[in-house]
Amino acid sequence: MKQGGVYDRSIRTFSIVYLAIGIVILTMTLIRGGGPTSVGFLIGIAFIGVGVGRYLIQRKVAGQGNPEE
Repeated sequence: MKQGGVYDRSIRTFSIVYLAIGIVILTMTLIRGGGPTSVGFLIGIAFIGVGVGRYLIQRKVAGQGNPEE
């Protein structure tokens, strides 16, 4: 797969979008008094995890991961 292609950039863009959504959900939950066991907190953490996970997997697939591998 060509590095920096449309697919690669779109995956990275959506990863950043997921990360931003997770941060917003997490922040709004904490501002409104939610704790670490509230649904909003858990959903926010899940979105952040998906965003980071997608980004890391795409880096590995595109061959931009750890140079020692």
